[in-house]
Amino acid sequence: MANFCYNLKMKYSAVIFDWDGTLGMTLHIWLEAYKSELKNLGIELSDQTIIEDFFYEHKKTATKYPNIDFDPYIEKVRKYMISHAPLMKLYSGVNETLEKLQTRGIVLALVSSSPRKLLEEVLELTGLSKFFSAISGFDDIMKHKPDPEPFLYIMEIAKLDPKTTIILGDSPHDIIAAKAAGIDSCLFLPPENKIFYDFDQLKKTNPNYSIETLEEFLELILNS
Repeated sequence: MANFCYNLKMKYSAVIFDWDGTLGMTLHIWLEAYKSELKNLGIELSDQTIIEDFFYEHKKTATKYPNIDFDPYIEKVRKYMISHAPLMKLYSGVNETLEKLQTRGIVLALVSSSPRKLLEEVLELTGLSKFFSAISGFDDIMKHKPDPEPFLYIMEIAKLDPKTTIILGDSPHDIIAAKAAGIDSCLFLPPENKIFYDFDQLKKTNPNYSIETLEEFLELILNS
């Protein structure tokens, strides 16, 4: 186990975590959900096409695929995710990272583009709900990342100071939204996510920090 030399006064007093692709290893399940429901519609697309066209901006997806009745389709995708929640794994070091941050007095919050029902269910299944002072799901807000509203909302309800808060996320939308909200950001680049992102392109969003493991993030915060 790594030995940390902790500063008496850390730069960050709060961390806002993204969920999908950051704590929960859900991106592969989302891919299967999109693929399964497309197949039910008689549509077969490559994994890369589904990732590029369906994962991030649903308004653009609905425009690009006008033959899909998109709202019912995405609702079925979310139901697939809920039914497969017990199969979800966590990234290495999640529990240890959250526990050590909480022990050191860091306030922890969670923002997700997943529906709140799904988010609450997986947090209970994984035993992680005890770590977070506030959570926000897709249906808690009107605008979504890369708009800053999700982060502004969670800072308001958790009473966080943007000057001492940092966001950990895996997508360009996390970094763009963090910048728009005036919050420092850290980009999570685990090897499991390489199928979903071009890491070189991700880095061009210019986060304050980039890390490959949650152990690195823990060290970053406790030594800031």
